Amino acid sequence: MIKERELQQLIDTLEGYLHQKNKNEIHYSVLSKIFKRLRRLDEERFSEYLQRMPTSILGDILETFNEKLLEESLDILSLAKIIGTIKKMDSDDATDLMLDIEELNSEFAANILAGLDNKEQEEIQRLKGYHEDEAGAYMQTEFFSAHHDETVRETIENLRKLKYTEEIENVSSVFILGDYNNLVATVQLEDMLLFDFDKSFKEVISKRPEKYKPRYANDKEDIEKVALEFQEYDLQVLPVIDSDNYLVGRITADDIYDILQEMATEQIYKMAGVDEETETEKNIIEVVKKRGNWLFINLGTAILASLVIAQFEGTISALPILAVLMPIVASMGGNAGTQTLAVMVRQLALGEIDESNWSEHMKKELIVAFFNGIVFAIFIGGITFVWKHDLQMSIVIGVAMIINLIVAGVAGGLIPILLKKLNIDPAVGSSVILTTLTDVIGFFAFLGLAKVFILG
Repeated sequence: MIKERELQQLIDTLEGYLHQKNKNEIHYSVLSKIFKRLRRLDEERFSEYLQRMPTSILGDILETFNEKLLEESLDILSLAKIIGTIKKMDSDDATDLMLDIEELNSEFAANILAGLDNKEQEEIQRLKGYHEDEAGAYMQTEFFSAHHDETVRETIENLRKLKYTEEIENVSSVFILGDYNNLVATVQLEDMLLFDFDKSFKEVISKRPEKYKPRYANDKEDIEKVALEFQEYDLQVLPVIDSDNYLVGRITADDIYDILQEMATEQIYKMAGVDEETETEKNIIEVVKKRGNWLFINLGTAILASLVIAQFEGTISALPILAVLMPIVASMGGNAGTQTLAVMVRQLALGEIDESNWSEHMKKELIVAFFNGIVFAIFIGGITFVWKHDLQMSIVIGVAMIINLIVAGVAGGLIPILLKKLNIDPAVGSSVILTTLTDVIGFFAFLGLAKVFILG
């Protein structure tokens, strides 16, 4: 009964959208969730409504589907429907969807491409030609531009026509081109409305050239660098030029959100010793092998820490309580170091730390580590004294805690900086090195101090 009620609600929402009752109120991401749920509840209805979706929104929905669901959708939809959908999409989104289809069925993708007109084919083939880390791979070739000799009035009228025919969307700026169709300025629409409509852009811009000086990306530029520029300057759109300074496209903020999310995901995976490509691998054996490589490295570091403990076997035999307390020191050092490591890796990735200011960041981390060491040394020392009534043991574990937290703070800050200087991704391997240091130093400091000051 509950399932039938939910199914009916989904159908009612889709019917409302298709009959224009709530079309402007439903975002494609909501429709995507509805279709994913509908697929689990009723495959026939899923097929029926997917075929009924207008081509103007269908592409956005298909882009959100995973590989399996997209493959099912391609079996449901006709070739003509897919071609019509690709035609309605922005060039960057159309290229992304075509690449996804190509991975699933290269022959079907070729048939789709053949059904597009020459201009659409050229745009997709051009965008496919960029490497995945280049800005050009993420740009759309649809943009609004004006020649610098055009009057503001002519440009506004041109924009009105383009918007009316839905040839371009999400326009926030007009890119001004010079005599050789080179990019010379960027003007926000809100500024353009304040201009004298009968003057040319050349006349207007010449009065305040610095204000309208274009910020742009090169089509071969690293997309992560472009993403950080969007973030730093709070940009909504960035024109893209080629090596001859010709305007070839634009990158919009919605694409950059995806890039930043991918960057964050990549950093998290790398710090854990895995990668996104591996985790999406269908072959379980490959996943096991890739993860196993890092686990072998971790095993080696664990053996190293065990060798340190083995050097104090007699000390532990004489004072069994050490075996209970020593993991606390190592664990606290590891956690404190991971906090510092995460902050430093992120700031390095965002370009907030460089050679000019890294010492300031290190000083801050050292101070934080020292005071945390004092606080937790008093805390664990007090607990140990209340438990065992042994002042020497309390002092030893407290001092060991201070030493290891300071080492953790310094290591967590320095390791990613040193790896960066060596042109190694700071996210890769940092956690393994850090864990090894804090375990080895933690065990050595605690057991060494106990041997000298309690048994010594």
